[in-house]
Amino acid sequence: MNFRSLAPPDMWGDLIDRGRRRIYPGKSTLLAQGESPDYVIALVDGLVKVVQGNECGEELTLMLRGPGEVLGEMGALLGRPRSATVTAVRRCVTSVLPAHAFRRFVERHRLEPVIYRLTVERLNSHERLRASLLRLSPAGRVARVVSDLADEVGRPQGVTDVLVELGMARPELATMASMSRSSALAALSELQSAGILTLGRRHLIIRDLARLKAAARGEQIASGISHKGDARTV
Repeated sequence: MNFRSLAPPDMWGDLIDRGRRRIYPGKSTLLAQGESPDYVIALVDGLVKVVQGNECGEELTLMLRGPGEVLGEMGALLGRPRSATVTAVRRCVTSVLPAHAFRRFVERHRLEPVIYRLTVERLNSHERLRASLLRLSPAGRVARVVSDLADEVGRPQGVTDVLVELGMARPELATMASMSRSSALAALSELQSAGILTLGRRHLIIRDLARLKAAARGEQIASGISHKGDARTV
């Protein structure tokens, strides 16, 4: 779910046309936590990582976002500093609008309910994730996080596989799953050995989406290799 999927069909194109095209290379910063919300970014193509720092100086990766997103919209609408840092996982094509222009756009097209629904849905999704992590096994926790990432930014790979670009080192999945690095890596290995995932250096390939989602619901993972082939690392 993103802004483009919820807004009326013509709204996304209109929003893009009103902004200034800008390309961000991989690893560059689109938005910085704490900065003034002077502009809003519509993500036309690419992949970004949303990271939030806390008072202890720790950074938590919140989520990955793909095309169709509007970034920095809540800060612009509420007049509050950025709540997170957004960086480009790979080259991003964007349309940048001044905050005042975005506010007028929202008012003119009466898009407040769309943004409100998107915000509430994401807050509810985050709360459901936190609650489910409390009851899941380590492998189930990782499966739930990977499943959510697949829903957000997964891309078809071949006939049945799903590619998930991580944009992060594997240990960062541990913080997303509220577990230790060693436990997360062991859980990833378990999912790979079961033929559910194939692990790449900075990506995952989901070989069996149905079994991944079953593990994310807390169902037991059957050991062994799936019919799709071996579980080699790519």
